[in-house]
Amino acid sequence: MLIRAVTVFLAAFLLFQLQPIVAKAILPWFGGAPAVWTSCVLFFQSLLLVGYAYAHASTRTLRPRTQGAVHLVLVAGALFVLPIAPDATGVPTGSAMPILHILAVLARSVALPYFVLCASTPLLQSWVALDRGASSPYRLYALSNAGSMLALLSYPIAIEPWLTTAVQENAWSAAFAGFAPLSAMSVRVLWRSSEPAIVTVAAHDNSPAAAPVLGQRLLWLALPACASTLLLAVTNQMCQEVAVIPLLWILPLSLYLFSFVLCFESDRWYSRSWCLPVLTLTLIALAHALAMGARVGVLYAVPVYSIGLFVCCMFCHGELAARRPAARHLTSFNLMIALGGALGGAFVSLLAPLLFRGFDELYVGLLACGALAAAFTFKSSTQRSVGKGTWHPALPALLAVVISIGAIFGMRLMTPTRPGLRELRNFYGILCIQDLASPDGSGGMRYMTHGGTRHGQQYQDPIRRALPTTYYGRASGAGILLDELSTRAPLRVGFVGLGAGVLATYGRAGDTYRFYEINPQVIDVAQREFTFLDDSPAEIEIVAGDARLSLEREASQHFAVLVLDAFSSDAIPVHLLTREAFELYERHLVPDGVLAFHVTTRHLDLAPLIAALARERQQQAWEILSPADDSQAVLDARWILVTSNRDLLARPRIQAAGRAVEVGANPPRIWTDDYSNLLQFLK
Repeated sequence: MLIRAVTVFLAAFLLFQLQPIVAKAILPWFGGAPAVWTSCVLFFQSLLLVGYAYAHASTRTLRPRTQGAVHLVLVAGALFVLPIAPDATGVPTGSAMPILHILAVLARSVALPYFVLCASTPLLQSWVALDRGASSPYRLYALSNAGSMLALLSYPIAIEPWLTTAVQENAWSAAFAGFAPLSAMSVRVLWRSSEPAIVTVAAHDNSPAAAPVLGQRLLWLALPACASTLLLAVTNQMCQEVAVIPLLWILPLSLYLFSFVLCFESDRWYSRSWCLPVLTLTLIALAHALAMGARVGVLYAVPVYSIGLFVCCMFCHGELAARRPAARHLTSFNLMIALGGALGGAFVSLLAPLLFRGFDELYVGLLACGALAAAFTFKSSTQRSVGKGTWHPALPALLAVVISIGAIFGMRLMTPTRPGLRELRNFYGILCIQDLASPDGSGGMRYMTHGGTRHGQQYQDPIRRALPTTYYGRASGAGILLDELSTRAPLRVGFVGLGAGVLATYGRAGDTYRFYEINPQVIDVAQREFTFLDDSPAEIEIVAGDARLSLEREASQHFAVLVLDAFSSDAIPVHLLTREAFELYERHLVPDGVLAFHVTTRHLDLAPLIAALARERQQQAWEILSPADDSQAVLDARWILVTSNRDLLARPRIQAAGRAVEVGANPPRIWTDDYSNLLQFLK
């Protein structure tokens, strides 16, 4: 049992260490979008389903000795694809259908080792169940989830801050090589048991619960599907407004797994008596946070979403554990759980962007969770710790909450949009285009918002529609820089991030303004809903696709200025702030060119990192803060200019507007394509 327990624990640990390692490695290839993680989870859930299906088929069609032999062949085959590393040939050349690119990259890079790890736990559980007098195989299930949770928690604390991506990949590959002999030892234990002594579970299991009915199997499917939907919907919600970092991938997933550990380790952790009242309050809090959107704030959103997810998962997994079958149906039980998880992942990653204009899949998850809880209270049950009694005191309040959430969700679906509001959703998030009064109330204004961040606004009055607004006013860092350079000959200026195209207002006849934009919907909206690009005297060029990948493929553009304005909310595209990225920018700039970073973020202070990168290249970092001004429709803005052109920084207007950014006595560790740690820059 010890050998099997160690094997299961290591398999689970490696299974969930692989997820953040690979997801972080491919994140830069797809613009750092939050949906990269949910797409990866969809792949991993789907492969988990395949692994569990293989285990189920193996235990149903093969003798135990043959099961072990086949599994050893698969383990040996997985060793030949080491070390694991994402296949660079999968880097997309455009922005179309990124989820298909992600799935293809993962399939080529890690499918076989991940499949072997997925299949190991249910197989070993079934081998334990073959032995008379052995411990409950469900203890291995709890141990597996404990290994998974440890893997996830250790990544942002002990792995990511200290090891480069390449070292992480090699260390994981070495650990998998150590997993192989453990698998062989587990198979040897199976083989050493004489065939007559191995009694199939079906031969001695006469429990009445050994033959689940269709309704029971559907619950095995519905409960994990609900939990999986909530997991990915909550993760999406947090990443959109904080940052696309492993910590905010791992925190929800760890809580999800922790609920699995508790519920399958012992029946004492879950009962309806405490869960239903707490679940009722949780649904209210989550619905409120969802309705508030970006206004809720990170200090409220992260705890509420995290605790709320944990309570909902305790309900789903507690009810699931209470319905676990006799050991003979163990692999089919695991298979249905995996199928439910995959269905939840497919709903969030594939269907929701097509069905909803907002992140409404979280409403679906909340409704499903509340409806299941209400349905379970209508009939008594004697199963383990589920609880007894037809009516629970919390039922009326729970029903009221479910009806209220359903009404809100129904209104969102039935009302296509509010007057003057258009919402668009794709892989990269949600765009809102809204017509409202200008901040000073002097006329109409059109706004573009991505997630919770304003990406541009324009006066509808033809006289004022060419004025630079939002973060790009005349007093902003970008505005001052472009005005100061307007005395030069025609300029070539590059922009990473298009938004509504407000910066095109600074273009002069003869200038070339080249915009790089990964989101095709942003390009369409900027050209169709706003006139900044059409009104600009400059020649406008738009390059679709990730800016860094595009710049890597292009010859030097000889930009006088390269503006980095690709940060959506605090979802930082890390690959734009690495040593290799700065080397690429330098190749595309003229010798005295300027990098202009827009770093108006709520939760992060990126100035020390940019200053350290600038000093490494013997350049100066200059910070310019500009206040909001409703009369000009401009917002607070923070810009950092990086250049070796000391004469430019010495100009009176630039000197009066800003200050030098000093690295300090304890400079941060420079980010590279192989290493980044966003946590050190949280405010």
